[in-house]
Amino acid sequence: MTRELKALLFSMIYNFIISIIKLFGGVFFHLGSLFADGLHTLSDFITDVVSFMGVKLSKKRPTKSHPFGFGKVEYLTNLFVGMILVILAIYIIVYGFLGEVSIPSNFIFCLLFTVFVLKLIVLIFLYHASKKIRSQVLITSFREAKADLYSTIIVFFVVLLLKFSDTYPILEYADLIGSIVIGLMVFHMAFTILIENSMSLLGEVEVNSQIVDSILEFIRSFKGVNNAKVTLIKYGDYYKIQVIVEVDKSLSIRQITNLEQKLKKELVRHRSFHVKFPMVYITNDLEKE
Repeated sequence: MTRELKALLFSMIYNFIISIIKLFGGVFFHLGSLFADGLHTLSDFITDVVSFMGVKLSKKRPTKSHPFGFGKVEYLTNLFVGMILVILAIYIIVYGFLGEVSIPSNFIFCLLFTVFVLKLIVLIFLYHASKKIRSQVLITSFREAKADLYSTIIVFFVVLLLKFSDTYPILEYADLIGSIVIGLMVFHMAFTILIENSMSLLGEVEVNSQIVDSILEFIRSFKGVNNAKVTLIKYGDYYKIQVIVEVDKSLSIRQITNLEQKLKKELVRHRSFHVKFPMVYITNDLEKE
């Protein structure tokens, strides 16, 4: 099992446990915002399951019909996740209007503290995992975990306000407002996921100049290379790279061929570049290309 799949499995198990605690807590204490928060966490679990299957499929070896692999399956997976979150956001907002107002006991603070700590562990783990493993799926999971942590904080303030609702009746609406805010947070996250992954699915080019510059510097270090132009196309957790290399005019055809093969091999071997299926074009004048 890859590190990416292990990270998703860890997140999946924790999210399932946290969602059960929140959902039962929301029903037991008749707290709509906590139940909505539980649905939010349950969506994290569902999306982790979908992402887990998507990542496994994206690791399939290239075929004749898909010579550049299945890396873009991650974007399809995230699009499906985004659509699930849109439906969930609508349900959370509607459920908030249908819920009954009640003042929960003080024990709920212990419950909220427990789920907050558990979710914080997941968030920290996914943060470090997404830094070490370049994966759009893990980045999405990290964003969901962060949003879920914020929604738990919202529920905490909702409970605090409800405690004063006997004195200030208007605070009875805190639970409704909390549910709506959580629903809008989920909708915003869903919209962001849908937009970003739609662009990547269409063939988005990497705009991070630091990554491009480091690859250019690496290519220019090869003997016989005068200059180069690089295009990185996002393909899930790896890049499909197109390189135009300007070489010395004094190089023989054999030297050019060897240089081309060496460049392809070394670009793929360099782990920090996350490059697969390099396409290298040789020229004597880069300005004409």
